[in-house]
Amino acid sequence: MALSEILPTISQLSHQDKLRLIHFLLLAVAKEEGYSLEDTEESDSTKALLNQLVSTQGVVWSPQATPEAIQALSDLLVAAQGAANA
Repeated sequence: MALSEILPTISQLSHQDKLRLIHFLLLAVAKEEGYSLEDTEESDSTKALLNQLVSTQGVVWSPQATPEAIQALSDLLVAAQGAANA
């Protein structure tokens, strides 16, 4: 089958199906060239770790959120406004 025959059909595919086609073609061409792009155990463990990180909530502490830091920043702002008005 010629490329010109399948291009109209490809253009009608959904976005997701086009991505699947790209993936399929990439794997097929790599295999023809003697490369293996299939998932390995290492990438499976990496995917598992990434999935775990996605589902984990993290708390980031910042010194700017302490009452003392807020007061210090407020004092600096008041002093800067006072200097600007003087």
